[in-house]
Amino acid sequence: MLESSSTDTADSQEDIINPNDSEDDGDFEVIAEGIASTVSKTLASIDNGEPQLVVVKTSTIIKKWAKEPHDIIKECRILERLSHPNVIPIFDSLLDRSQNTMNIWMPYVPYSLSGLLDSARFVPTPQLEDFSTSHSQSQHSKFLHLARSLMIQIIYGVTYLHAQSIAHRDLKPANVLLTATGRVILIDFGISRDGSKDYYEESLRNGDLWPEAKDSMYFEVSTGPYRAPELLFGTRSYDTYAIDLWSLGAVFAEFFTPLIPLSPTSDDLSSYPLFITSPFMSDTNYSAKHPPSRYARSPLFDASRGEIGLAWSIFKVFGTPREPVNEQEKAQSWAWSGFKDLPDAQKVEFTKVDGVDLDHVLPNLPPEDVENPGSAVDLIKSLLRYPPERRMKAEDAQRHPFFSCAERLLPEDFYLSEEEMDRTGKLSRIEVNGAYMTLGDLLSEALGFV
Repeated sequence: MLESSSTDTADSQEDIINPNDSEDDGDFEVIAEGIASTVSKTLASIDNGEPQLVVVKTSTIIKKWAKEPHDIIKECRILERLSHPNVIPIFDSLLDRSQNTMNIWMPYVPYSLSGLLDSARFVPTPQLEDFSTSHSQSQHSKFLHLARSLMIQIIYGVTYLHAQSIAHRDLKPANVLLTATGRVILIDFGISRDGSKDYYEESLRNGDLWPEAKDSMYFEVSTGPYRAPELLFGTRSYDTYAIDLWSLGAVFAEFFTPLIPLSPTSDDLSSYPLFITSPFMSDTNYSAKHPPSRYARSPLFDASRGEIGLAWSIFKVFGTPREPVNEQEKAQSWAWSGFKDLPDAQKVEFTKVDGVDLDHVLPNLPPEDVENPGSAVDLIKSLLRYPPERRMKAEDAQRHPFFSCAERLLPEDFYLSEEEMDRTGKLSRIEVNGAYMTLGDLLSEALGFV
């Protein structure tokens, strides 16, 4: 990591990061501005190589200006020791004492899972036009290959993180980037936690902004509809890896939730009902000949009405948590023996409901998926379990029948370990209607580029 006391930082990192000497020299385009950091894009040479697009994440290192618990010092330290094809690498970092900021330089990745999910082309069955049966079948095949590949790559990344004692704690579609070849890249480790034995002491030594002891962790982590239910009831001692597993389930469910038309001026989804049972939410303002210009994928859970509203949204799907009294009840989706022990569990009394079948709220599931033990819905159910200890581990999810039942279509620039190659086959392209397509081809088509 570089450190500078001068505001002129370009010279200090000339050997590693060198902005281009073009007419646009030094231009930085802000591409994301959040509550805790700013991300800019620029053209630069890395190690005197060919110019390429890079991003620079910038955030304050002053505690009173930082958004708790976001911590770029900790994020940089975590990323420096990680190396995996599905985790964002860093080119370099710069601690600028004069500006009281830290900058992390990373590759620019052009696409995101959130953008793909909002694409009307990324569905298993075409709905907007009168397609032939053969076209519908090829669409189903393309969707399933692309969805399965992206899902397993996300699991690869999370499995690696957990093996390194890292919990991401903010898994969501916007934090899953996609390269042009279809490779998944997990980003934004600003609220991640290192669960290593001596982490807390190391955190204090390194001047982290918000050190977390094991019994006083932040529950203000994760985002909206991807937050695990235990976080909504005030716990400061929880399984950080199980938080990721719930988020995984919520993200995977969103591959199969409905697409909702948006007006040109509004992104508001709150006016639509919770349970939508058709792949495309109909609207009298649109037709097959004149479809809406924008769609948004509906999340499985509704976080638009605060934490209590989010909890109730979860309960309406899986049932109000309660103590099981026998083995039969332990198998129910609402069974959660530890719920009553959460600090705020008794502060609000929720109406007792039993929930619904998950496939009823995932209308974009493939038709044969519902009763199949190797189905996507079975995988999602295995991750979205109330008791944290019952959620399927990421390593085990790799071996779920949804993935093991077929060879995996993976990016051409993605390489599996020998152990992973022994466990499953790898395809670099598939045949659809007589044409061979790579994962990058499928992604480009689903995003509407071809």
